[in-house]
Amino acid sequence: MKTGTATSRWFVGGLAVVTLAAACSSQGAKPGPDRGPGQGGRTSTPGAGAGGTAPGPDHGPGAGAGPGPGAGPGSGGVSGSNAGGGGITAGSMCTPGVQQTLVSDCGYPYASSRPLTSVVFNESDVLRAIVPSGGWPMATISLFYDDEHALTLGIRSTTVKSASGTTTTDYPVSALPSVPGAVTSPATGTNILAGDQSGLDTSLRPMWPALFITDITSDPTSRAGDWQMGGVPHNPTAVFGTWKGAVRTVDDTQSPPLVTITPDADPAKNKQVLGTGAASFPAGIKDEGFGTEVRWNVPLLGGHSYRLQVMVHDGDQNKVGGDSGEACVTFCAAAGCSECGTDGAGGKPGCSECGSDGSGGGCGSEGLISCAGEGSATDTCPAGTACANGCCLVPL
Repeated sequence: MKTGTATSRWFVGGLAVVTLAAACSSQGAKPGPDRGPGQGGRTSTPGAGAGGTAPGPDHGPGAGAGPGPGAGPGSGGVSGSNAGGGGITAGSMCTPGVQQTLVSDCGYPYASSRPLTSVVFNESDVLRAIVPSGGWPMATISLFYDDEHALTLGIRSTTVKSASGTTTTDYPVSALPSVPGAVTSPATGTNILAGDQSGLDTSLRPMWPALFITDITSDPTSRAGDWQMGGVPHNPTAVFGTWKGAVRTVDDTQSPPLVTITPDADPAKNKQVLGTGAASFPAGIKDEGFGTEVRWNVPLLGGHSYRLQVMVHDGDQNKVGGDSGEACVTFCAAAGCSECGTDGAGGKPGCSECGSDGSGGGCGSEGLISCAGEGSATDTCPAGTACANGCCLVPL
């Protein structure tokens, strides 16, 4: 990957795949709904699933070369239907602290009425492992990144060109204090979601490392909290290793405005040495020069199963739409204060700390319309906009 800039509009195409291993405990299988295409394969035709009692609907190609429902589950999907990646086996037990089926591409892209499901992630191979642990009162999700360029932590500056001149606005991105470095509560640049000062790429993805969470306890196939479904991004709690910022340039003299993102120069290589307070980099992963652990501390209800989606941008940004990777894992939170409400409020004595990590959409403060994820009554945005990062945004 050569250092450069990226310019884009909406796009569709292939997706790189990360290989990671995980385990889950199953009590059998039954048919379930389809949430999108599996990984690879050819278009399937309806049929009774192996071990199932009725066929599941077909929404795209299943995993492998054979036909879909009846030939076996899609990657991470539900046996008995052509389930897309990202689900868990029907009847799976939630075993506290157990990481379940991992699907590196999260079951995307695929065509739907939601434009974000067609967005391609062309750098998912930089995401080398997701390691969740804990539960209530606080779970830890660690993402391990490795690439030939340092991770982009966020947009540190915007340059806007108009007919009247050029304006530059700076935003704080935590500086790398040393190689390797470590920072808690890192500043991730502009987190504005719309307009010339946006911290998103040209496909509406956060330029900073982001975590998206879906509680799948009652519906193992749900993707309601995914970025593609309008989920709200959670910002990192800590970062270790190496990273850098980037500059976003907007040329408003063109119609539509031309947006380019140029990352800073790479720091010195850290060779997977992550620094004080970091977890050990997983063994057996090829060292390409720049390694990073991005960590999120978030409250997850004990005994609940979650779909965790992580998203990052690498350090060159030379592909159409932005060089971004995503990966998903399902995880059963460790036992704890499970009586806390699903909205993070209430519960028995001792659960008073129930709450969120403070992440959330800033739609109201930016004059934007809030939207919700898949299946919500409020997930419909006005024509010409898309539900992304919890708000109705105009695609570039």
